[in-house]
Amino acid sequence: MILIAKERNKMSLNFIERINDSKELRQNLKLSHLTIEHVAIDLNTSVQKINQILELDHVSPEDPWILKEHLSNKLQSQGIIGYPYSKLVGDFRDYWFLDTKKIANQQLSK
Repeated sequence: MILIAKERNKMSLNFIERINDSKELRQNLKLSHLTIEHVAIDLNTSVQKINQILELDHVSPEDPWILKEHLSNKLQSQGIIGYPYSKLVGDFRDYWFLDTKKIANQQLSK
């Protein structure tokens, strides 16, 4: 039971971690030379939703991962090394609490 409780703590971020994740996503957006509008079109969503994800404001745990993966793919296709993430690290498939199908299909929350 203790192990499960420790694992659950990995699902949520504290205030500083949320600020850092937001900055890291924004930095990679900037490096990609994409606009928020372009990303919204790519991910079939609204500019408001992308801004919510960038601020980590009322989003599902999968949403930042979807944006991270999208930006990483865009950066890689341009031959650009992305800004490192402090919490959105590794393969999303390794995190038991994430819905990996939603991420793989770029299915953002409503």
